[in-house]
Amino acid sequence: MTKIMTKATAKVAAVATGLALASSILSVAPMAHAAGLSTSQVQSILSLLSSFGADSATIANVNAALTGGAMTSGGTSTGASCSVGTADLKMGSSGASVMALQQALIAGGYSIPAGVTGYFGAQTQAAVMAWQKAAGVMPASGYFGAISRAHWNLSCGTTGGTTTGGTTTGGTTTGTTLTGSGRLSNVSSYGDVDSDLKEGDSATSVVGVSADAIGGDVAIQRVDVIMTISSNISGSSSNLNKYVSDVSLYLDGKKIGSMDPALGDKDGRVWTLRFSGLNGVIMKGMTGNLSVKVTPVSSIGSSENGETITAKLDTDSVRAVGADGISDTYVSTPITEAFTVSSATDGTLTASEAGDNPVASQVAVSSSTTTGVKLLSFNLKAKNQDVDVTDLAVSFGTSDNNLNDVVSNVKLMRGSTVLSTKTLSTGTYGVVTFSNVNQTIPKDATWNFTVVADIKGDASYADGTTLIASSTTAGWDVSDANGSSVTPSAAVVGHTMTLTATGLSVTRGTPTTSVAAGLTGAGDIATLAIPFTVTAGDNDIFVSGVTGKSGATTKVVYATTTTSTSGATGEGVANLSVGNTVTGDSAGAYYKVLAGTSRTFTLTVAYTATTTGATTAGYVGLQLSSIAYGTTNSLGSTYSSNLDSFKTSDVYVTKR
Repeated sequence: MTKIMTKATAKVAAVATGLALASSILSVAPMAHAAGLSTSQVQSILSLLSSFGADSATIANVNAALTGGAMTSGGTSTGASCSVGTADLKMGSSGASVMALQQALIAGGYSIPAGVTGYFGAQTQAAVMAWQKAAGVMPASGYFGAISRAHWNLSCGTTGGTTTGGTTTGGTTTGTTLTGSGRLSNVSSYGDVDSDLKEGDSATSVVGVSADAIGGDVAIQRVDVIMTISSNISGSSSNLNKYVSDVSLYLDGKKIGSMDPALGDKDGRVWTLRFSGLNGVIMKGMTGNLSVKVTPVSSIGSSENGETITAKLDTDSVRAVGADGISDTYVSTPITEAFTVSSATDGTLTASEAGDNPVASQVAVSSSTTTGVKLLSFNLKAKNQDVDVTDLAVSFGTSDNNLNDVVSNVKLMRGSTVLSTKTLSTGTYGVVTFSNVNQTIPKDATWNFTVVADIKGDASYADGTTLIASSTTAGWDVSDANGSSVTPSAAVVGHTMTLTATGLSVTRGTPTTSVAAGLTGAGDIATLAIPFTVTAGDNDIFVSGVTGKSGATTKVVYATTTTSTSGATGEGVANLSVGNTVTGDSAGAYYKVLAGTSRTFTLTVAYTATTTGATTAGYVGLQLSSIAYGTTNSLGSTYSSNLDSFKTSDVYVTKR
């Protein structure tokens, strides 16, 4: 008890010292400002305050005083109503509730380029998805219903970030309490960046990092960004503000900090910008995407036009802390991306594969029509100007002799809206032009489109017939705001769907992790679970009820995503359970899925870090590798075609 009280007393004393230090600094700040402290000197003072436990508001006011900015007496106000009514809001909704939702999202730092329109479109959906992810609402689908409203009412106090001088104080979330001993894992480059920026563009991501929060929630405290202006163009400026007017930090689409580029530290043509006092949180078990965005100047100088700038997140450039107060730095390998800022040109249309583009997999079909099979998901981004898409072309291929033997019709969709429906022709290959879709994509906006098919009954084609869809670059009718013709940047290639009535299709639920600590003589137990739903085609399917780390044709096979406890005693005990029962079902050796029905399974593995076998503590995870199935209980077939994402996040298990 004495030890605990001593630590608590020390912490209180540290906070008190920090507050006293802050008060002292505030009293002499006018003289310090008049003396012209450098940015690095100011940052040293702010870092010292942070180490003593001063809160973000105190740090913000000290920074403002030292740099000549305006101090605040309290938190910032969103100025927007938190009330969004009681109706469910989704794509196509409109009215006062949508306006209130948009106002609050924008005030909270979520991007809706079109502003408060009162119409729930793709931009609003993307903002809602970003908020849901940050708030821990699952699934983060962009549908604002009862679950979202419950979380919304609890998070109404969220306010946007404030900028004081050259350092951000970040977004401040009232009522945010970290839980668990959180750390960041799987830290890697977040590749959703642009390299070709034009004058007048909105804030655009130029470098970023993606990370998983394991063991608890993780708060981002500080991020250092290095911008290097090359000298490719003779006479180009070495001042960063000649190229960009703002540098901002976003976490999962929400702005958590902003900085005037002129107030960074300059060393020749190298600029270092420090974002500190942040309060962005990655919730336990979630993946956070941290993006550095720049806003190009409205008019680029002739000597700076097209100059290359390198944005870098260097080693240890991200500092984050868990609920236990232990702060650590992240990014082991520097992440570097290059971009240019050039004068505005004609409108362009960038086509890219969407994150939910189906991977190659089996599709269970039956004797009747199988509707709504997603074949392709792609994003279109307009640059420089608004872009009007009138016609859009997609190619289809099959292993059958004729496409129209396999497919009843195909639809081009945006969200839940069907833009155009077409039938396919004879032959193994064909291009369909979805005409008069009439979609105007705003400048710098990204819209998602999907291609879905209604598949004919399996008597029309052989079992195992394949089907694939890809976008083209020819055959489109696209123009920019000036009427100039625009060609999409690339074709987006789909993946092969295998149609089978004697097989199955599999979809993933939401993986979960939990850790129970403190077992005598052993270590933490990590329980990891992956739910998945199996759908049978036109025949009954038998799925193995036995789990293991090998035996593809006889078991449900799983693997660890790290080897930190590989070979340890009691490393993992797996079991497979089902969420429903069917008459005549035999559990244990196999489960039966009746023709045309679906069953939900859960693969659960409990790991224990023991005093023997494992030499160190470490991270463990669960990956579903393959599923043994067959048309009889002797099984013999293996399903593994789309299981890459069937995994949990890694969790930390402590050796005792």
